[in-house]
Amino acid sequence: KANFQVNPDKCSIAVQEIDFLSHTINEQCIKPNGDKIKAIVDLPTPKTLKEANEFLGKINWYRKFIPNFARIAAPLHKVTNKTKHHRHDFKWGPDQQQSFEEFKRLLTTYPLFLEYPDLSTPFVLTTDASNIGIGGILRQDTPNGTKINYFKSRLLNDTERKYDTIEQEALAMFWCISELCSYIGDSDFIIETDHKPLENFHKKQINNTRVMNWLFKLQDMLPQIIAVKHRPGAHNAAADYISRHFPPSASTNINPSTTAVIYDDWPIGTEHWDDQVPKPQRTQCPQPSILEHTCTRTARINA
Repeated sequence: KANFQVNPDKCSIAVQEIDFLSHTINEQCIKPNGDKIKAIVDLPTPKTLKEANEFLGKINWYRKFIPNFARIAAPLHKVTNKTKHHRHDFKWGPDQQQSFEEFKRLLTTYPLFLEYPDLSTPFVLTTDASNIGIGGILRQDTPNGTKINYFKSRLLNDTERKYDTIEQEALAMFWCISELCSYIGDSDFIIETDHKPLENFHKKQINNTRVMNWLFKLQDMLPQIIAVKHRPGAHNAAADYISRHFPPSASTNINPSTTAVIYDDWPIGTEHWDDQVPKPQRTQCPQPSILEHTCTRTARINA
């Protein structure tokens, strides 16, 4: 009726897992393709700007699997952010070599995965800001424990670093929501912040034009926000760590949109790690969102 046709040679039917866009997908998780990882690990130390950019491009494809990506990549960005006129200034030093080797180590040894979302359970987005960067963690609190769904963070640019505290904290909320809106979809969610004045800010008037402008841009998602709760800084260590864990020198060398995926040093849900993830599965099943690779919403919130 719809004249829908498939090419048998391009189909995988009745299989437990398939390879798609350099990822391996099965019913439990999505993980980096083993052959692609081996190709990256086998790359020799870059000797030219082109080779360094090539490595950075390859590793960037798997950034969501790598903890502290922005911090580790900072030395590489420092020597690869060269215009054509300055391409001969490329210099590979000890810091770049350490970053290069750390990426390879993480790709082969770190148990990297995020859990699939349970669409019957509200999301919890915990955000935080510092004078260096902003970050957020998307999770779900279920009867079986905490499900870690996504990690986002980036550096603040020079203008954003001059914002008032309330503006930086609100920016963390706005940016995380806009980045994760395709993941959250139409699900309800709770926002947690350690900045008390922003508690339930979506239901009250705040005497700050910039914050109210961001709130206006979020109006389509306001019905989905169950509450904006105050989470004291002592209990907000995860998002606080993400927002602050950038090298001071990175600000002039890394694009402000850089995202760091940070898994370690995260206290929420770690008590369930040994119970929920058997040791063999920790290296077999890295698990970021399959939705991001197979179903992307075109509607986005623009800052």
